[in-house]
Amino acid sequence: MFKANGSNQHQINYQRIATRLYLLVLLIPLIVISFYLLLNEDLQQKIISQPSEFQYKELEKIYSSNLYCPCSTVSMSYSTLIMIEPYFHQVCSSDLISDAWINYIKGDDVMNDYFSVFDYQNSGVFHFQLLSLLCQHAQQTVNISIKTFLQTQFLSSQVTSQNQFEAKINSSINDWKSQTIDQFLETIKIFQAVSHGNQLASELSHYYFPYIHSNDTKVNPEVVEYLNCSCALSSCLISIGLYGDDVYYLELPQLFIKIPNFFLGCSQIEGLMKSTLECFYNLSCMIEFDQYIFFPLGSSFNFSNLNENLNPPNETMESIINRLMIDSWTSNISFSSYYNTCSPSSCTYQYISRNDLFFVITTILGICGGLSLGLKLLTLIILRFIEKTINNNSFNGFITMIKNLFICNTEQRIINRLHFIFLLLILYFIFLFSAFKPKLVTVQIIKPSLSKYKDLLKDHSYSLQCSCSQISIQYETFLNIEPHFHDLCSSQFISDEWIHYIYGEGHLSRRFSFDDYRYSAPGQFLSLSSLCKLSQEKVNRTLTQFLTSYFMNSQLLSENLLIEEIEIILNRLQLTASKSFINLFNLIREIIGSNMIMSAWVTNWEYVPQSEFSAYLLARTAPLSYGECNCGLSFKCTQSSGGMMSGCYPLESILQTKLYCFYDQNCIDLNGNFTRLNMSTLAKSQYNLNSTIGLILNNLMIEKYKSNLSYENYFNRCSPLSCSYSYIKTHDVTQTIISLISLNGGLVLITRCLAIIVVQIYKHKKNRIKSEVLQ
Repeated sequence: MFKANGSNQHQINYQRIATRLYLLVLLIPLIVISFYLLLNEDLQQKIISQPSEFQYKELEKIYSSNLYCPCSTVSMSYSTLIMIEPYFHQVCSSDLISDAWINYIKGDDVMNDYFSVFDYQNSGVFHFQLLSLLCQHAQQTVNISIKTFLQTQFLSSQVTSQNQFEAKINSSINDWKSQTIDQFLETIKIFQAVSHGNQLASELSHYYFPYIHSNDTKVNPEVVEYLNCSCALSSCLISIGLYGDDVYYLELPQLFIKIPNFFLGCSQIEGLMKSTLECFYNLSCMIEFDQYIFFPLGSSFNFSNLNENLNPPNETMESIINRLMIDSWTSNISFSSYYNTCSPSSCTYQYISRNDLFFVITTILGICGGLSLGLKLLTLIILRFIEKTINNNSFNGFITMIKNLFICNTEQRIINRLHFIFLLLILYFIFLFSAFKPKLVTVQIIKPSLSKYKDLLKDHSYSLQCSCSQISIQYETFLNIEPHFHDLCSSQFISDEWIHYIYGEGHLSRRFSFDDYRYSAPGQFLSLSSLCKLSQEKVNRTLTQFLTSYFMNSQLLSENLLIEEIEIILNRLQLTASKSFINLFNLIREIIGSNMIMSAWVTNWEYVPQSEFSAYLLARTAPLSYGECNCGLSFKCTQSSGGMMSGCYPLESILQTKLYCFYDQNCIDLNGNFTRLNMSTLAKSQYNLNSTIGLILNNLMIEKYKSNLSYENYFNRCSPLSCSYSYIKTHDVTQTIISLISLNGGLVLITRCLAIIVVQIYKHKKNRIKSEVLQ
């Protein structure tokens, strides 16, 4: 009895030890896993379907850096987003550009031989006609440009914040304004340059013609000088007012009264741009001046003055023209229209958080089910081994116990053994299938640094993708471009000293004939100087507009890809800029040449007096010829002259001149006062000695662009939220074991049921066979 009690007591202690050991072994990994799950921070993601504008703005305040709302409509017209309205200077709607005013001051004759060309009654009408033309041209340019701009598309792959949206739209509007103004002014500047170099004659010519005697066979004009300023070389000004009826051109007549800051220049546009309209802001000034006119110029004076409360009276017309005759712009930007057009179907935002308690509990319960059976079996085997070893004091007892495991003398034992075998087989096959099956693994890195990105790029260049937090980046934040112009545009051959030097050598003198390049050389080098200046302005303006524009890309580009992309963009930019300039330049050339406007250099047409008149002879015009080419048929006629070219117009001559003369001292200047270009620079030049000035101008006088790209600045501006890469993993034992532990709880039940079913089927068939045998 004592032994039995002792045996029971020993059995109870053994059971307690097994239970406590099992709980201890089970709790330790569960506690460790629980702390890991509770303290682990993970990137969480949440999706909101069909967000309203209000919802988006609230989310943008909290998750601005991690909010992603893809647009259902990526491209949208500016006309749906903004309204633009210009307000022109008051002069463009005033009496001063009306037909009534122009006819009033014009009177019966456009040019009155009784008055000087500087007199208001001769030159004033042309100022207001030109002013009216500029106003009309400005309004047409703006209206067409607004219509074109509003038809262009605004691209947005995802919703941007209201501040960013308005900043981008304002930037686009400012760029568009700048381009429109530049296009308007470029036409004026090119025309001025062509006109000045070719010295185009007009009704208000800055050249005059001396008296023609009966024995003269040719008329050579002489240049007008305004207060010792020569129009052939400079832009000269003289006040417009009421002058005495002195000789028309030969000398400056007496000035009775002048209009304040109202000038006549060597060309009409030059005089107008330097003038102000301050007299025309004051009605008393207008009436007083009108009363001094010697000959009444029409009906009674009934015109309104300009309002000095709207504009400063002393503002020059050049300042007004430089802003496209516009005082102000109004623009209305609608973020609501943008959001409704974009119409995001969903918004996704990411945030970093720890696992909540419910997730930890459910995960622990799932793992616990898998660990419990394995730990229980392991604990029982270990304790039974210890017990047998202690009782038998040998290892044979444990061996006997192992053998007893394979003895199936009862139905329950058969079920247990089959259960264990099925479980092991299923786990084994799942392990083989999962651990060694190739699978695509995607890894995500949150907000990588530049060094981390470069490391990832080395190892996963083919699959690495990084999404930029900013899809539009200003070029100037990571790119610097420096243009290098041809040596001619920084040489002494475009300087005033050189132009004055060659003007003194051969200025319209009888020393050289018209087909000698020195005859029109001042006009050629004036044209070259203007072309260099216009090209530099065009290039610098284009680069400024480009660098303030945005590079659009939602994905971070590698350094090599970014450099290739920038090179393609720069080549396209250079081609576009040069084409737009050359097209306008050639259009003005063709208009002037096709209309056969006479050059005051007398290189395309000459004046031939009519011999039958005895005094104050009239003259007719006759075209000049260069070789077999007649200027009456083609304005591009030229011929070689001492290494340079002479032709119908100085501009056409310099465009067809080759470079080799500029590198030859004997060709360019035998006196040695000015030295040739450095021959050593030709080795690095893309042009050779046979290249023409026109060819260089086709590239806007550019030798090359030097660009400096900072990839670090680009990366920082892109500021990728995350980078992801994929790779093929052939085996993952650790993850497979963890998965098997999670599956173990369910597999125990399945294999248990399977073992029972197999035993019952076997038992049923065995009983059926026995009954058949007995029968």
